[in-house]
Amino acid sequence: MKKRMIIIVMLILAGIALFIFVSPTPSHKAVSQQDLRDPDFLNDKEVLLYFSSSADQDAFGGGKSCALFISQDRSLSSFKMKGLELGSAKVHGDSVLLEDKNTIYTIKNGLHSHKRAYQHTGDSAGFLQNTDGFYTLYNSGYDKRGDGYRSELYRQMDGEWKKDAIPYYIRASGFHDGAIYALVPTADEKGYQLLQVQADQKKLTYHKVTEWKHREGASVESQLAVDDKAVYFMVRGQKAGNLYQMVKIDKKSGKTELHDVAEYKNDEQTIYSSMPFSFKNSFFPYHGNLYFIDGFGKVYKIDAKTGKTSIDFALSSEKMKADFKEITQKGSSLYFFTYTYNKPATIEQYSLKTGKKVKEKEIGKVKDVVTPKSHLKLYDFEVMKGF
Repeated sequence: MKKRMIIIVMLILAGIALFIFVSPTPSHKAVSQQDLRDPDFLNDKEVLLYFSSSADQDAFGGGKSCALFISQDRSLSSFKMKGLELGSAKVHGDSVLLEDKNTIYTIKNGLHSHKRAYQHTGDSAGFLQNTDGFYTLYNSGYDKRGDGYRSELYRQMDGEWKKDAIPYYIRASGFHDGAIYALVPTADEKGYQLLQVQADQKKLTYHKVTEWKHREGASVESQLAVDDKAVYFMVRGQKAGNLYQMVKIDKKSGKTELHDVAEYKNDEQTIYSSMPFSFKNSFFPYHGNLYFIDGFGKVYKIDAKTGKTSIDFALSSEKMKADFKEITQKGSSLYFFTYTYNKPATIEQYSLKTGKKVKEKEIGKVKDVVTPKSHLKLYDFEVMKGF
């Protein structure tokens, strides 16, 4: 009997060893433009990450960026490009937009690329339903002819890319129903104008919604969130340096409201730590509420009508210590990506309805691409399908 039990245990151990030996380890593959031309390339991809070096590294030709595609089996495909600080990676249905300092790439039934004028800093990107194409916006710098600052907008229209210039530096932007909303400094730099740029028509038109004066030292801490009635953004320092407020601007009347959201201990380190780790994705609308994620991982829920605020839930405190952090919202879920050098990366999925974590996945091969010597920063994160 004892001999039989020993044999059974040995067989079980052998089976486990065999399973470990033959189970495929999630892999990493550096992909080329030729690989992206495969119409089936996106079929099993569920997550997209965009890393890039900063503009100062790119100034001497050493910049680079990298799009990381994570498949359902957690394997990694990396596509290397030139650098673009604050660049974007966007997903719409079965289409993907990528960009670097000289090129816009779209992937749908294969790869398509568009060479454009050099850009050093991205702002935002999205999808125009009426034109069935992407747009991407850049803070392009001062015009070489001395005509002042400009931000360049590229839009996909009738299968081609159309370039327009908006003659302002854009501090923050948002998109809703075919229009890009842009926060631009006033001439005296003591406030901001809110512009509505109608982007889904061939001729680009824009008008001023209102002007908002800010206190000296106040700072905008998020991109713009937009719904049918209003435009919203987060500011710090308008009332006090340790207080975050939500600015709400009525799209029709231009009426402005301020609502207190989060107040912190009034010391330099706490205020610094409270700053959102994602300017691009830390503030968004969902089902009549706005959500704001601060630098401590607290998720604030703000009623869009009343401005009433509560702490809805908090992201994992342990994951908040990671070297890289980014968030993205899709439907009723908030996704939280974290990575620390030389360790496996993770993605946590939280429900905006319950505030609970519903899923966590580990991705082991990010460390093959993003190393301390790579000088890459994380600028965007998108969940595709089937997560």
